[in-house]
Amino acid sequence: MSDYQTLKVLGEYHLALGDTLKAIECFEGAMELNNESSEPLLGLAAVSIFAGDHDGALSLYMKAAAMEKSARAHAGIGLVLAEQGKHDESFTHFLTALSINPVDKVALNCLLQQGYSTERVEEILPAFARALEEDETDTAVRFSYATCLFSTNRKDESIAEFNKILRLDPEHKATKEVLTHIAA
Repeated sequence: MSDYQTLKVLGEYHLALGDTLKAIECFEGAMELNNESSEPLLGLAAVSIFAGDHDGALSLYMKAAAMEKSARAHAGIGLVLAEQGKHDESFTHFLTALSINPVDKVALNCLLQQGYSTERVEEILPAFARALEEDETDTAVRFSYATCLFSTNRKDESIAEFNKILRLDPEHKATKEVLTHIAA
C-alpha cells in the first residue's frame, strides 16, 4: 500500500473514531502526496460535516466534484444542500450522483427522502428502476421502489415488486406487512 493510500485509510479510521484533528492531518498529508485525487477532499468534507461546518463541507465537496466525476461528491453536495433547505438543488445533485453510480446508497436514500418531502416521488422512480437494472437482487432498493410505486397509485406494479422481494427473500418481514395491509 502506498503512503498516499495509507494516509487516506488512516484519515478515514481517525474520522470514524471521532479524532478529527488526526483525520485532518492524514487527509492533508494524502493531498500533498496526490493532488490529482478528490478522495482526500471528500475525507476533509466528511470531517467538516462531523464538525457541523456545512459551508466548509459544501466548498470541499464542490472542489472534489470539479476535480473528478464522483457520485460521492455529488451525494455530499446534495446532503449539505438538503440540510440547508435547498431541496431542488439537492435533488439535482442526488440525480447527478446516481447518473455516475446508479447504486450509490447515500444518493438513493437521500433521493427517496427528498422525493417524499418535496412531493416529487414520480420523478425518482427512474433512478430506482436503474438501480434495480444494476442489481436486481437488492431487496432494500426494490422495497423503496415498490413503496414509491404504491404512493403514486401504481398499485398493481407495486404488488408485483413486493412479490419479487418475497421470491428473493420469503421471510422479508416488511414486505409481508405491507402486502397484508394492501390486501385489507
